[in-house]
Amino acid sequence: DRYVLKIANSAESLEFLRLQNELIEFLAGRGLDLQFPRIIPSRSGEHISSIPDPAGQHHFTRLFTWIEGVCLGEIHPHTPRMLASLGRALGQMDAALAGFAHPAAHREFHWDLRAAAGARSCIPALPAARCALVEPWFERWQRIEWERLRSSVIHNDGNDYNVLVNAAGQVVTILDYGDVVYGATVCNLAVALAYVMLGKADPIAAAAQVVSAYHEIFPLNEAEVEALYLLAGMRLCMSVCYAAHQTKAAPGNSYLNISNAPAWALLERLANVPLEWPLQMFRFACGIPLRSPSRVTSDLQDLAERRKRNLGSALSLSYRRPVHMVAASRQYMYDGGGRRYLDCVNNVNHVGHCHPAVVRAAAEQMAILNTNTRYLHETVLEYSARLAATLPPELHVVYLVNSGSEANELALRMARAHTGRSEVIVIEGAYHGNTSSLVDLSPYKFDGPGGRGCPAWVHKVPLPDCYRGLYRGPHTGEAYAPHVAQAVAAGKIAAFFAESAPGCGGQIILPAGYLNQAFAAVRAAGGVCIADEVQTGLGRAGRHFWMFEAAGAIPDIVTLGKPIGNGHPLGAVITTTAIAQSFANGMEYFNTFGGNPVSCAAGLAVLDAIRDEGLQQNALETGDYLLNILRELQGRHAMVGDVRGAGLFLGVELVHDRESREPATREAAEIVERMKDRGVLLSADGPAHNVLKIKPPLVFSQANAAFLAEQLDAGLNQMSEAH
Repeated sequence: DRYVLKIANSAESLEFLRLQNELIEFLAGRGLDLQFPRIIPSRSGEHISSIPDPAGQHHFTRLFTWIEGVCLGEIHPHTPRMLASLGRALGQMDAALAGFAHPAAHREFHWDLRAAAGARSCIPALPAARCALVEPWFERWQRIEWERLRSSVIHNDGNDYNVLVNAAGQVVTILDYGDVVYGATVCNLAVALAYVMLGKADPIAAAAQVVSAYHEIFPLNEAEVEALYLLAGMRLCMSVCYAAHQTKAAPGNSYLNISNAPAWALLERLANVPLEWPLQMFRFACGIPLRSPSRVTSDLQDLAERRKRNLGSALSLSYRRPVHMVAASRQYMYDGGGRRYLDCVNNVNHVGHCHPAVVRAAAEQMAILNTNTRYLHETVLEYSARLAATLPPELHVVYLVNSGSEANELALRMARAHTGRSEVIVIEGAYHGNTSSLVDLSPYKFDGPGGRGCPAWVHKVPLPDCYRGLYRGPHTGEAYAPHVAQAVAAGKIAAFFAESAPGCGGQIILPAGYLNQAFAAVRAAGGVCIADEVQTGLGRAGRHFWMFEAAGAIPDIVTLGKPIGNGHPLGAVITTTAIAQSFANGMEYFNTFGGNPVSCAAGLAVLDAIRDEGLQQNALETGDYLLNILRELQGRHAMVGDVRGAGLFLGVELVHDRESREPATREAAEIVERMKDRGVLLSADGPAHNVLKIKPPLVFSQANAAFLAEQLDAGLNQMSEAH
């Protein structure tokens, strides 16, 4: 067994040591996802003992159990998962300490960020060139409105050598309670952020990941979010000022300068960061609109009448009582009355509504140049290469367009040019776009209201629905695939269009082997296999970057749209060299806006966010968590017939009876309305419109998943009672 023996400086207050012990025991009893040391009493039963030194001076001693782990400061790089774990740990600690009080915490302490005036008096010890780096921070510190910030007892020293991490990259404890003070609660997070930002390629983005996870556990108010960056910078300034002052008094003490060089390097970098940028990033991290929306008093009936006059009547609105949305951030949307909604269905804003990095990338490029692909431009080439690098190597020729519909229209032209044929196979319930050709390729449209039925050149095959389709059960891929082979034999097939996971068909996960066998049959007849990833791509599947990878198949063409621009109009077609050469038949392909530098800048920012923020991993972990709790819900509600999905692409099918599996269409529409009233945005789809679709932005968290399940549980209970 190993222990830690702590010997206090002789000037240390006994009452302050008791505070530390009580705080540790308090936190240990709160059931946090953290370990805390146990205090080992002396033989006489004391938690604080004393021992004399040779001069007869007595010192207080305490013995603690050892906690295994590696200091965060010794681990490189810090992964998104690690940073999120730190945020959750700090949030849990601060949430718990809101209920802790001790008189010894109310002290004057030079490391209290409210007492930065003491550090400011040390500025003369700095070289003149460095004074200019810290003085602006102190000027802004003077303007902090402390009364707007919550106060509590805080740890106050979450530096990277006080944070222990286990082999899985999870924070296991936060050590050393010698800096505990009663102060502004947000200062605890700010101190940790100061150290998190050290040595990072993008310090603000790294800090934002900690802030986001913290906010999920212990929500920050707007005043705290606004002060956070300034407080983190002040911690750095206090550190370098005190180090300079103390080094003069003890020039041989190397400990005083452990963080000094990295802190100066960071302060130099932050001097070039506009103050608005970290505020935007931190607001986004907390799901607060980048600019607070003013309350809008527009009359909904008046808006509806104006819409009716000016917009086509074929354009639909969500919900019986439409919502007037005025702002959004991260996974939240805000209406004109200031109410916040959890967005569980908007897969267009893939990396979060109004992601600052995407907004900035597009705005900055728009201010420089926006043109077409008839000119050379690095951004277009970089984006195309980055996008192609996520796909199997044979898929590397990129065509950039403006939407998923354009992408599928172009893919159809390519398949016909390559094969010299015109007929196409599609899956029942499929939706591929809104152009004339694609409506003809979409049973979701041509078999629905206003549709004219299946065109002669289109061959429709059964939807591989393992819950209510022709063949049921998870191992039915081999039963469904022969229908594609039969369709191939029935015509001169140019292409097989398949959503890698049918969305409008009811959030269907294709059975194992289906896509492989279907593709093999099409290719054997000289046809082209097209994977429509408009709704499912870019890491949404969790375990795979593309949903077709989850199906174990490789297409000849992949089409993309919706999420790849995070709301900016952007789509893509990626194919093989052979198909691209067949398409280059002398007729020029030109798209005025497709591949413009602004769109490509937005697309690059989306790819960066997915990579740097660990969003594919989040889709996996949060998706698995949500799938499990929805299946628990299924056990409590007979109306929930099936729960299915992969990553953050999930479906909940409602039925009247589990034996007959009769679709509960009216009830699905009703629960969507009730969920909206509870602050959760969902939609219903599928052939019978009885499947609740869940495909939120990839920043959707486990806390969001728990809230969704809780509200769905309550809504189903409420509906059952009402009926």
